[in-house]
Amino acid sequence: MNVILLTVFVGFVLVSLFAVLFLQFRRDAETSSPERDSLMPFEEEFTLPADRSGAGGANAPGAER
Repeated sequence: MNVILLTVFVGFVLVSLFAVLFLQFRRDAETSSPERDSLMPFEEEFTLPADRSGAGGANAPGAER
């Protein structure tokens, strides 16, 4: 008889865990979607301003080597 009660208790715990995680997933899914998340950048990109002096630099096309 104890085995049946233990089995029912473990089953109840698993069902409760499933329900809580499912509801949490559904709540989070309202604010995002896999398609939207796949297009989001991993981190903020920082770009340096372009050299506007016209000098070009050592790697500019036509620079002497």
